[in-house]
Amino acid sequence: MRLGSYTYLPASTGMDTAKGVLLKGGLPVTLEVTEDILQQFMDAITFLEESLSRGWVSSGVSFGALSAE
Repeated sequence: MRLGSYTYLPASTGMDTAKGVLLKGGLPVTLEVTEDILQQFMDAITFLEESLSRGWVSSGVSFGALSAE
């Protein structure tokens, strides 16, 4: 699976490790290096989620009150 310049390879069932491998430029990336990247990603997702929530609330759209016609 690709995410930008990174590629994640899930662990195959025959591997001794339970984790996959994160690659950048064909080279493995250690988890210590990815902690900051993961935190930035989670912060961005949280910001987007909060922004979307505010947008839905201010639009007045209610998905729970849809009528069947």
